[in-house]
Amino acid sequence: MRTRKGGVLIPAILLAICAVRAVAEGADRPSKTVTSVLREPLPPEELSCRSSAGEIVIEGATCTYAVNKANGAISSLQARREGEVVVRLDGPADILIDDYRLASGESLAGTEVVSRSDEQVVLKTEGVLTDPGGRRPDLSYGLVAVFYNDGVAVSELKLSPRQDVLISKGISYHVAAEGRFSHYIHKRRDEHGSGSSWGDLPEPGKRVPFTTLTSCLEVFSPQAALAVFTDGGAIYLAKSGLETAGLGVETNQVGRTSVSLDQHMVNIDSGGRPYLLKAGTEFTFRVGISIAPNRLPHRRQHDLRHYVWIGDQKHPYPTDEEILDAARLGYTLFQMHRVGAPGKPRPPAGELERVIKKVHEAGMLFIWEVNADLIYASLERVFQMHEDHTWPLWQGFNYGGRYRASMDPYCDLVATCLASPNGLAEFRLECLAEMMEKYDVDGVYVDDNLAYANCPLWKEHGHPREVYDSLIELHEMNWRRRQLLRKMCPHVVLIDHCTKALILPVICDFDAHLFGEGYGFSSLESYWSFFGSVNNMYAQGNMWAGDTEDSRCAAAVAYNYDLLTGGGQYMYTDWRLYPEKFPYASGVTKEEPLIVRTYNLPQCYFGMYESTPHYFATSADVFSTTTPLSYATVYRNRVWEDYLIPMANMSTQEQETSLVVHAPERLGVSPNGRYLLYDVNYRTTETLEGDVFAANGIGKVLIPGQGLRLFYLRKLPEGPLYHLWGGKRIRETWDSGNQRLTFEVHGPLGLQDTVFVGVSAGGVAEVKINGERAEFFFDSSRRLAHGTLTFSHDPVTVEVTWSPNNQAGLPEKAITADQFVTEH
Repeated sequence: MRTRKGGVLIPAILLAICAVRAVAEGADRPSKTVTSVLREPLPPEELSCRSSAGEIVIEGATCTYAVNKANGAISSLQARREGEVVVRLDGPADILIDDYRLASGESLAGTEVVSRSDEQVVLKTEGVLTDPGGRRPDLSYGLVAVFYNDGVAVSELKLSPRQDVLISKGISYHVAAEGRFSHYIHKRRDEHGSGSSWGDLPEPGKRVPFTTLTSCLEVFSPQAALAVFTDGGAIYLAKSGLETAGLGVETNQVGRTSVSLDQHMVNIDSGGRPYLLKAGTEFTFRVGISIAPNRLPHRRQHDLRHYVWIGDQKHPYPTDEEILDAARLGYTLFQMHRVGAPGKPRPPAGELERVIKKVHEAGMLFIWEVNADLIYASLERVFQMHEDHTWPLWQGFNYGGRYRASMDPYCDLVATCLASPNGLAEFRLECLAEMMEKYDVDGVYVDDNLAYANCPLWKEHGHPREVYDSLIELHEMNWRRRQLLRKMCPHVVLIDHCTKALILPVICDFDAHLFGEGYGFSSLESYWSFFGSVNNMYAQGNMWAGDTEDSRCAAAVAYNYDLLTGGGQYMYTDWRLYPEKFPYASGVTKEEPLIVRTYNLPQCYFGMYESTPHYFATSADVFSTTTPLSYATVYRNRVWEDYLIPMANMSTQEQETSLVVHAPERLGVSPNGRYLLYDVNYRTTETLEGDVFAANGIGKVLIPGQGLRLFYLRKLPEGPLYHLWGGKRIRETWDSGNQRLTFEVHGPLGLQDTVFVGVSAGGVAEVKINGERAEFFFDSSRRLAHGTLTFSHDPVTVEVTWSPNNQAGLPEKAITADQFVTEH
């Protein structure tokens, strides 16, 4: 263990002097275990509503809407992130009908609060739109606006012309805003969203037009997002090829981009055939806004490490040991993927209760899988509807109307309409309530949460258009699910499978999002720009290696993405962990469990839930790497003021790089401090003065092609002993009177792993674990004591007695690199 100043060991006498100081370092700043953090209630999501003479203000956890009472238009909107306004309107959200304007001061209307609760506020406006030129008759309208506590607002406009009105220009929805935006995505009304067009925002003065059916137009970045959507895009076009939606950029400054978003219900263009609003006939459509951040952050966000038990007909439920295997790999969520309809688990009886009990015993949360557009054919209600020929009321057509798993006949599901019409939404919620009352469930995973346009029964199901993606109804269902489950389980976790359809109003009610099954990424920057954008919701992303997809992301590469962009994202399945038992997944490699363990456990041990990330993409002025296609992200633990530093090589060739620190004060590095740099993979140590680290960073790191190196930087305490690595440090105390270090560490239940204790001077007389003498060794070249312990439900207490002269010390035993390094 050497310093960079002179490359010699720090004199032991100086450390011994420091050691006699009476300190209780860490005693007053304990950490919480991840198991307790996972169960902390979600932050508040209530709405408040206040009314004045001119406006109604609706405020949520992160956003504030104001509505002009004279016309019902949304006059202002702000979304806040950590106290900073990151989205704001540049003017009222307006509906233009030729020269009529909803937000015009000439409109004559009145707005009232119809209903209000902590979850939803409903406003109603009635009045007339006035032609500013006075050449056309007044146009009567009614507007009902629903504001949700997830940041979504949906407005339904009904035009009721008393005389025929010819529309010669168009009808459109216009929103101008300023915010932290960098990219856009546009969803069509005739597809589910994963193929949506997306890209960088255009240069100022430029515009991106769309000529397809439009459903949702969104601008976003990892910090913020704003989406507009409608159920009436392109109802009428005077000719093909006209714009149906458009995005323009007015100005683009650092962190502040002014944009205009337009969606056209009717577009005539010059000389086109006008559209008739017929007297006595209502013309109705809905428009909406969705913003992010849409909720307050929960500190468990990057610790939602997700494991899935899929099983098959022979093995529908895991054994107790298989559940513990998942926990010992560092996973915190255990999902049963084919457990049956909510509240009605598959046989054998009693197995689900056993599984949930073991999952909770292992410290994980239990997640029940449901579908957005499928339902079990074995349900009595489904059977009854087929018998009395009412099934078309719920019928859907995805997967040809039926989905059966070849390896698991119990998984026999029928397709339902995505809008959950004619009582289906209520039935789904009843099933979820029954599930929560009967079983100790911590959350649900909603599979295929996509706004499909697949329902030919549009009249029977009450869809507004023949081609319609049910986006607004899907949001309503997702929102209602969240409200129900949150009331029944305050720490509930909601996860969806959205593939590449990051359509804000569809996914905003979920805490984690599965991007896809095996999708690869063109670059790290592309991943951050697009999939990293779920950070704007304070949500977690999930990815896994996939099954039969051609474009699959290998586990080792996935952890580059994972650790550089927040952690907790690599999702694993039983099919990949036990390929001999479940030979259904393709491309499984034997080292995958080792890769998972190697890169999941450091996240457990460091404590992502109490850390602040400094991402590679947003910290170029704080630090950088010296080689192209090499990257680093720095995590700082707010409790212990230490650092986890992943350094990755995205090139296919091995290369050397260094980490250069430009602004150490931004990282909290003290120039007068003394630090130990620990190589988590190779288990080597190096002592660094704070000013030396600030000047030199981490130099000459050799990283394999598409590989990853992990470093841990700890500020050295004044005592001669300290916990370095192994287990999540909960508490640490140095007792100078008894010359004893006591620390508590926590880890996955039953996991056996090595704990490393740093020895600045002298030696170690003995080590006790939970009061019992333990077998530990000493590596004099690294100045580390090390031994194995087994984690349990509660933190394990380790007592290390110091020996100033290394008398009666531990036996010598060299430390080797971790298994992943030695085997590769």
